[in-house]
Amino acid sequence: MPATENTAAHPSTAATLQIGEVARRVDLSIRTIRHWEEMGLVTPTARSSGGFRLYSEEDVSRIRLLRFMKPLNLSLEQMRELLHIREQLTEGTESPTDRVEALVWPRTSDAGACRSELAEGLAAFADLADRRLQKLRRYVEEVEEFVGRLREEVREGTGRDQVPASGAREGAHPVDSGA
Repeated sequence: MPATENTAAHPSTAATLQIGEVARRVDLSIRTIRHWEEMGLVTPTARSSGGFRLYSEEDVSRIRLLRFMKPLNLSLEQMRELLHIREQLTEGTESPTDRVEALVWPRTSDAGACRSELAEGLAAFADLADRRLQKLRRYVEEVEEFVGRLREEVREGTGRDQVPASGAREGAHPVDSGA
């Protein structure tokens, strides 16, 4: 499928991936990627002659970075600001392949004149991410405890001989009953 823009200079800038493939590669829904596009966080590098969005490896790296931000519950504005800081840190990176890698894992030594300001902004986001990560860890511990209790109930046989309050048929798998 030919792109409507010329992006053929380097494999990492050539827009060859359709949105479904990108979604599979980064483990996100197509809807999430489209939403981020509507919010201005992501822009496909090109469109096919049929109008399909086409993404480059650099686009995929940006989407992957957004995916890392998603569980931290950052606002769209915070995501936009962090993307801007990281893009500033990757400026001056020579090859497109290095830019793709630097977008996800920037090297602060590559930053220009605003390095200390960018580093401060990055540090503030790192602190926020640490706080959000701690909250996620507590949540995961709670969920693990809940799953453990469910497993214990299964081992003890509780609930197997009784009709569930939800009205689901006995022995039905939660997926089968729409849960």
